[in-house]
Amino acid sequence: MPERRTLRLWFACLCLGALAFLASSAPRLPLADPLSVDLGQALTSPSSNHWAGSDELGRDVVSRLVHAARSTLLVTAGATVLDILLAVAFGMLAAYRGGMADRALRFAIDLFWSVPFVVFVVLIVSIVGVSAVALIVTIGAINWVTAARVIRAETARLRRQDFIRAAEAFGFPSGAILRQHVLPNLRSTLLTLTAYAAIEVLTLETGLAFIGLSLPAPNPTWGGMLADGLNYFSSAWWLVAFPAGGITLTLLCLLLLARHFEDATHSRRATF
Repeated sequence: MPERRTLRLWFACLCLGALAFLASSAPRLPLADPLSVDLGQALTSPSSNHWAGSDELGRDVVSRLVHAARSTLLVTAGATVLDILLAVAFGMLAAYRGGMADRALRFAIDLFWSVPFVVFVVLIVSIVGVSAVALIVTIGAINWVTAARVIRAETARLRRQDFIRAAEAFGFPSGAILRQHVLPNLRSTLLTLTAYAAIEVLTLETGLAFIGLSLPAPNPTWGGMLADGLNYFSSAWWLVAFPAGGITLTLLCLLLLARHFEDATHSRRATF
């Protein structure tokens, strides 16, 4: 069983590492121009010239997949980082300070949970416009409440531990206790929350791209490619299969990481 978990972890890390390398190196890779139109090659099936076929405008699907990964992963990574930073700040503050800070966090959680996140995101993006920065800020600023709730509970549990009470008894400042004692003991929890947050963000960004509220055309996105490909699914299956495969593989790898970190969190918690 441990060997299987290790293999899953390596598989997830290798796939995500390869995807990150391709996405970051996309402009320097020997790929066709993802925006180059060649109607003579429209809807070409996978071949030696176009490994994953071409779309309705003759654009190379492999090139568009790699460049779409660049924009999709940029938004996913940026929004996830913002999500976790806000969750750590508000969750730890609410648990350690209590009082008004705790009541404000619970009010924010109730507010955001009362309406589906996607409704907030669609509303804000419709008002402020679509750009990578707008998507990162909007998704990150809305999606943090779930992680903050978990961090608040974990911080409250840690505060009852003897080593935290000893630090308080010796007069250590609250900020120092949070940085030096609480935060390091949240490492496994934070890794788990980061992986799950990335899954949520990627799913949300792909859904927004599918309905046309992510980066505007002609910039490729996985969700946008999937939406366009559905119009030709009966005659050009590759336009749906390859973007869907990329989304599914990425989500699977993130889920494997999340499960691995979750197991580590449970093991660490058992020591307290």
